[in-house]
Amino acid sequence: MPKGIFIIKWDVVEGGTVYMRFPEDLEIPDNVVQHIQIAHNFTESYIITEEKDWNSVSFYNSEKEIVIVLALDKYDEGNDYLIVLEEFNKDLYKYENENELKEQLERRFKFSLNVFRTRDEVIAKLSNDVADLKMRVYELEKRIERVIQSNHLTVKSRILFLLATNDQLSFLDIKKQVNTSKRWLESVIETLIKDKIIAYNSTNNTYYISF
Repeated sequence: MPKGIFIIKWDVVEGGTVYMRFPEDLEIPDNVVQHIQIAHNFTESYIITEEKDWNSVSFYNSEKEIVIVLALDKYDEGNDYLIVLEEFNKDLYKYENENELKEQLERRFKFSLNVFRTRDEVIAKLSNDVADLKMRVYELEKRIERVIQSNHLTVKSRILFLLATNDQLSFLDIKKQVNTSKRWLESVIETLIKDKIIAYNSTNNTYYISF
């Protein structure tokens, strides 16, 4: 989650200095300020800074000669928050005095929190979808396994079900799960290969469904 937002201005004596910040108690190490200012080198650019105890995304506006910096949590992805600085920078010319700029700092910081919540909601939804999909796959595998173990399938059908649910299987793997003689199993496999339904991988001695 973003920790705060601030603006760096250049001072000919002190170098980069924090001109404005939100919230007011946001802690910003001096060495970080200088590092970000130097990294931009007075060139309009977006920079993601990731160090041991610091994570941020920043933009240098050449017209206003300031660097806008969004301070992030250790595990935040800077790319997720570029939109916050893009929107801020786009309207920067509208703010004519310090009070308006301070108001916008607060607004943009709150906007960054909405970006964080939206991102987390998307991640949570994706996680739930993946978990649901895994459960469906597990249930499907169990159903197929039950069908394979029944006595109502031909040897050919059992082999195809096994290979459909596994990437590749050796002859021994198939033999363990198909209750028939070795000779008959070999014969059925030969027929399936001849009909181009399954194929044989000579590198690791396995069979797989042919596409």
